[in-house]
Amino acid sequence: MRAIIQGVAIACLSFLISGCDLFSTRSAEEPDSGRRSWETPRVPGDVLTNMSNAMFERDAVNYLRSFHPEDFEFFADNVALANDPTLAPWYYEHESGHITSLLSEGTLPRDSLLFVIFTTPDETILQDSAEILTPYELTAGVALSGAPHRMAGTAHFFLRMGSEGYWQIYRWVDQRTQEQNTWSDLRSVVR
Repeated sequence: MRAIIQGVAIACLSFLISGCDLFSTRSAEEPDSGRRSWETPRVPGDVLTNMSNAMFERDAVNYLRSFHPEDFEFFADNVALANDPTLAPWYYEHESGHITSLLSEGTLPRDSLLFVIFTTPDETILQDSAEILTPYELTAGVALSGAPHRMAGTAHFFLRMGSEGYWQIYRWVDQRTQEQNTWSDLRSVVR
């Protein structure tokens, strides 16, 4: 019995010595190193939730996961396009540049608001493709001259299952619904 107790004591002592770093402090993480609220979009509406969360959290990586990298195309509102013809064509690379610029410290100070709300989405699902038509309100405290701060419009999203097995946007049509700036107007200023 004494040999068993000594064996257990030696094993416990060995464990404590080898695991002594269990109670040491860990290195601090960078403050913006990844709030990860992105969820696998199993239904098309999850994509809008992920976009909203990514904007609020200022997470460009999670924002871009909402879009199909090879096939994505954005169609600007007609008024914004007439004012800035360089909004067409607009592909994934342009969207990546837009969100990276928008989230940069010089464009959007840390204490500025940034959020998007999609309301009353009308969703149509056809097996592996879907369409969502939804009004949106976007607030962005952009520190660039001429940049709108409050935008509203209707977003018409076309989605399909990506190669990763979750829903992604491959076409986005922006439509002006009020006498207010749209997301297209923001893209014109922030690239």
